[in-house]
Amino acid sequence: MSLRFLLATSSLTVALLLSPLAIAQEPPVEPEGSGPAAAAAVPAAQPEPAPQGQKFDAPLREMEERIVGLKENIYATKTRLVLLKERILSNVVSEAWAIIVHQNDMGSAFSLDQVMYYMDGKKKFFMKNKDGILDNQKIIEIFSGSVVPGNHNITVEMVYVGTGSVFTYLKGYKFKITSKYTFYASQGRIVKIESVGYEKGDFTYSLEDRPAIKFLVTQYKFDKENLAKLTGEKKASDK
Repeated sequence: MSLRFLLATSSLTVALLLSPLAIAQEPPVEPEGSGPAAAAAVPAAQPEPAPQGQKFDAPLREMEERIVGLKENIYATKTRLVLLKERILSNVVSEAWAIIVHQNDMGSAFSLDQVMYYMDGKKKFFMKNKDGILDNQKIIEIFSGSVVPGNHNITVEMVYVGTGSVFTYLKGYKFKITSKYTFYASQGRIVKIESVGYEKGDFTYSLEDRPAIKFLVTQYKFDKENLAKLTGEKKASDK
């Protein structure tokens, strides 16, 4: 084997051994359009624009709040008007006047334990016979004031207790009586209603059936003289 052949063979062997290392060290080929330059060329992602409806959300909310505020102001105004109307109707001096008087004409067999009055559905008077206060007041003015001309209703409730002065078995026994009455207040007139607790019937009636209520009505011309006289009757009767 010649020296030239051996050198050629050695050169080929070295080349074969070095070729994988050269291939491994060769930089990879980047695909076209990649790399830093390509990355710089791609524009950054832009935020999506807000939907068209969202532009009007804030003004709509503001408008709704203003509408709610206006509704509240309107409601408050209506409430003030209603209160003002009631105040005017309650305080105005109309051309009709009503006087309601309670009178106790019950006999000694019964003692008034409590009394209550309503006029037009509103409570006007209530009193219990504490410390005998009702025993000492045979006449009590329940109401005196201007009223709207027209019909008005009175509801009276009286509770009597048997004293036992006539029949001992009635002592402590309670009798509750209720009565209603409708009166008419005329324009330019004073109407006086006396609600009287009394014993109805005669000796043929049993005592249990005697407690009752009756109403006496009188009318007067509405002027200062009659008004002073009628409202002074109570003061005179108390003396």
